[in-house]
Amino acid sequence: MIRRGAAAAAAAALAMAAAVAGAAAPAQAAAPVCEGTKIDTLDFATGYTYLYYSSATGRNCAYTVPKSGTGTPQLIAVGLFRASDNQGAWDSRADYKYYAGPVYLDARGTCVLFNGQVRSTSASSGWGHCGALTAGAR
Repeated sequence: MIRRGAAAAAAAALAMAAAVAGAAAPAQAAAPVCEGTKIDTLDFATGYTYLYYSSATGRNCAYTVPKSGTGTPQLIAVGLFRASDNQGAWDSRADYKYYAGPVYLDARGTCVLFNGQVRSTSASSGWGHCGALTAGAR
């Protein structure tokens, strides 16, 4: 009888642990990590696009998350472009469930433009965050 009770308690503990682990997975999936400091946010009707900069590496990083429909496949996109040579990095798919990106771009000493899209709505920052080029260019 004691063994059955212990087995039942162990099974219940495993079931609870599995439920907790399962519940934590979406939160982890919804939070990409960019190194550095968040320096800007595009807040548009269907989502947010975040821009980060790391002074240690000279790299910018961006990602886009939807405001609704998380966990459902949908078009989510992010783009990050450098003014000095018009090079860029982007990530776009019609079946993302949580976010697009992160995308990275070496942008020390040049302006960047970043944009995002969720479903049919998009937003773009325009050129800015110009680093050491001019003090007033931010």
